[in-house]
This record gives sequence, structure tokens and C-alpha cells, in this order.
Amino acid sequence: MTTKLVTLAFAGAVAAACVPAKADTIRATSGFGPSHVLATDVYPEFDVRLREFTDGRWDLKDTPSGLVAPNEMSAGLRDGVTEMGTLLMPYFPAEFPEAALPSELSIVGSSNLAISSAVTEYIATCDECLAEFAANGQVYLGTDATPTYNILSTKPVRSVDDLKGLRIRTGAPLYAGFVEALGGEPTQIPSSELFESLSQGVIDGTMSGNHEIIANRLGDVIKYVTEVDEGVFNGAADATVSKLLWDRMTPEDRGALARAAQYGTAKGLVAFMRDAAAARAVEGIEFIAMDDSLAAAKEAYNAERLAAAAGILTERGVTDAQAKIDRYIALVEKWEALVSDDMPYEELAELRYAEIFSKFDMDAYGF
Repeated sequence: MTTKLVTLAFAGAVAAACVPAKADTIRATSGFGPSHVLATDVYPEFDVRLREFTDGRWDLKDTPSGLVAPNEMSAGLRDGVTEMGTLLMPYFPAEFPEAALPSELSIVGSSNLAISSAVTEYIATCDECLAEFAANGQVYLGTDATPTYNILSTKPVRSVDDLKGLRIRTGAPLYAGFVEALGGEPTQIPSSELFESLSQGVIDGTMSGNHEIIANRLGDVIKYVTEVDEGVFNGAADATVSKLLWDRMTPEDRGALARAAQYGTAKGLVAFMRDAAAARAVEGIEFIAMDDSLAAAKEAYNAERLAAAAGILTERGVTDAQAKIDRYIALVEKWEALVSDDMPYEELAELRYAEIFSKFDMDAYGF
């Protein structure tokens, strides 16, 4: 071989070695449409941080809606139809009785940053919870939490009497119980169908956080928000991955994904509050403070529901329910002392990773 050919061959080999390998792409489904915080903030942040923490070995592509509906997510993750998605545990009560325990206690705490972190630590350190995910072919990496829930409606609700007979969409048993206790008619409708159901008069309102006014364009169909501040929705495991994906990742890359998940979730928590604040600027919506009848009814319902929580959870199949309730409440108190609502999301993400997932052996976690 001539000197020139040898030089060209060497140069070609060096150039080939410098071309980065193509990233392995996670097929993800945030699941709630392109305007939802999950699609605008959470999953893009998952992608950015995953590429950063794996030096480009992995990236993520989200399909915000259409691939797997929320009520299909458990099977979709199990079967590898999607590899990462938002799992709403209250939608699958028979599959996740232990992991859904915090959903029954969503009226405990007030900061969505603290509640999300407490739920995440509770589930990630609960053997029975992780076993439920494993049995369904999934690995758990985190839960988000919405702003506090209000009554978003087409008719004004200023008192308990105004709620009687209204059809109100609820997303969890605790909220169904609240609406029913106050004389309304609770219905279950996916959040993706809220706009159509409200505009067609199928329902009169929804128990939701104010962020839904932005995420689902509800400002075009609702006229009133009654500010009952009835807990948060803390049953969305927004960072759930398919075991099929987990199995083909190295322990190092699993740890990177777990860390990236904390960044996405933390950014989403802040974005939820951003959208809830933006909802107040939407024209044509009246924000209504609770009157004394609503405030008293809420206080009575919450006291009764918390007193009954251990029995309710035991009926759903939770073992040692009261001890687990006490552990969860202690975690909420822990995280309320650790975080503040003005904490940068990056700081919260690293705190969550340090306090929870950094402590796990990624050779063993998820198995």
C-alpha cells in the first residue's frame, strides 16, 4: 500500500472513531396532550437530562397523546407498546392497592413540591409497592403532584346547596366521596375528555387543579372556579418505565434515568404552579371563595375520611394500613421541612435524587 493510501486509511479510521454512536431512544408517552405540563416541561426535561447524564448514549422521544391512553398505560408499559409513561394509579386500583395508598391521603400536606417528594420516597422505599410495579412489568421512578383541587364549573357553586345534583368529574375515590358527601353526582371521565364533556353539558364541572384551565383549554367552557383547595392529585407516577426497557439498560444508565426523572418531575411541579397562576388571568372566569357552608362541609368530610382511611385501605388489600399511613404522613412532614415553594427545580431535583434514588443499587432496583 502506498504512503498516500496508508495516510488516507488512517485518517478515515480516525474520523470514524470520532463519529458519536447513535443514541438509544426511549419511546415515551406523557399521555395528556401537547399543552399539558407533562408534554411542555416534564418529558422534554427528561430528555435533556438523560442525554446529559448518559453522555448522549440515551435520549427520549415523547408522544403526548394518541399512542397509549391513560386508561391503557399499565398494559402499554408492560407489553412495551411504550417504554416510559404516566401511570395514574387510581385508574388501576386492583393492580396497585399498596402504591396507591398516598392517593387516599392526598388531603395531607399543602405544598405540591413536598407532597410529590414524599409520595416518591414512600413508594420507592415500599417493598410491596415496588412488587406491584414488577408484577405489572414496570419500574417506578417518581410521582408528581398537582396544585390544590378546586371545583371548575359551568354553573356557580357558592354554597353546599349549589352543588346538589351537579355532575362533577372526579379522578380519584377521595374526590368522588367529597362530591357525593356534598350532594353532587361524581362521574369518572379522563382529563383528555374534559373539554368535550363540559362543552356538551355531559358534566357540569370537574374537581381539578387550576392548571387544567391552561392544559385543557377549559377557559373556553367553564365560567367559575370555587376555591375549595381540597388536597392535590398525587396518584400520577409520571416517571414509570417498562421493565423491557430497564432490562436493556446498564446499571449506570438506569441511575442516570432515575436522576433525569427527578429533574423532569421537579420542573413539572413548578410548571403546574405557573399554569395555575396563569389561569387567573383568563378572561371570563369568576373565582369564588368558599362560603361557611362549604368550608364546614369540607372540614367535616376531611376529618371523617382521614379517620376512616385505614379501614378503606384495608378493604382495598393494604396490609398494616395504619402503620403505613403514619409513615407516609411522617414523610410529608419531612419534605415540608426540606423544601420551599421558591426552591429552584434543579435544587429540588438533586435533593430528591440524593435523598431517594442515589441510595439504591441499580443492579437490584426494579427486580
